[in-house]
Amino acid sequence: MIKYLVIGRKEDFEEITNEIEKKTKGHIRFGDFLNPSPEVFLEKIKYHDRVLIADPDLEHYISKELENLKKNGIIIEILPDIVEKYLKRIPITVFKKFEYYYSEFFLSKQENRSFDILLALISLIITSPLFIIISLINFFTIGKPIIFKQIRIGKNKKRFLMFKFRTIHNDNIHSFGKFLRKTRLDEIPQFINVLIGNMNFIGPRPEMISFHKMCEENIDYYNYRLYINPGITGWAQVKYKYTTTLEDYIIKTEYDLYYVKNKSFLLDLKILLLTFLAIFKDNGSL
Repeated sequence: MIKYLVIGRKEDFEEITNEIEKKTKGHIRFGDFLNPSPEVFLEKIKYHDRVLIADPDLEHYISKELENLKKNGIIIEILPDIVEKYLKRIPITVFKKFEYYYSEFFLSKQENRSFDILLALISLIITSPLFIIISLINFFTIGKPIIFKQIRIGKNKKRFLMFKFRTIHNDNIHSFGKFLRKTRLDEIPQFINVLIGNMNFIGPRPEMISFHKMCEENIDYYNYRLYINPGITGWAQVKYKYTTTLEDYIIKTEYDLYYVKNKSFLLDLKILLLTFLAIFKDNGSL
């Protein structure tokens, strides 16, 4: 067990630290929370293994003491590293406390779309027979148009038309449409969006205008998720449930922020694998 002395007010971070303790099954424990004076800090550290900086505004009160502890081999960590390691998302409250730290990552973010384009091209070639079959079935069951187009919000708030196979007929989901949604085959036309350049294969899902406005007005740092292209699948999609409420969208945004900050080839591969597992799991109930 690792026990942390936390520099920060308990009421600000208790919900997050409790979640981490539960997630690690007690391997990580958070002892005392301090709005510190040097004397109290030096007394309390005797009963803890490490120091966790949860509120950087309080760090300067004990800066000399922290330097001495480092020299003596005591590990000092910051809250962003802990929450990302164990929760795999960036809680908005943590982002707010460490805005200076996170801004550097997001403002310097650059995209390499080679993997997404290659993946979309291969996927479109492989699924081209399905594309033709689904198009024909749609044409003879629900008629034109075969492809449904909807305005979504993309990178840097740019609006674009996202493509899907049409699944609704006369304001109802057609039986074949239910199958397409269940298997996510309705999203095959989005490979074209990736090739056009307004989507990635993997990234935060593009929101409808109404949901985008709701999130932009009510969720701090929401627009940071728009620093990269949206995706067909993403970290929030494989780690969290389908979102409809503002509370759900806050957590979804936290997962999206984690992805944008930590985007890498290995993370993309992990999301791809989890997406396939989710599809096959869902299909078990067909």
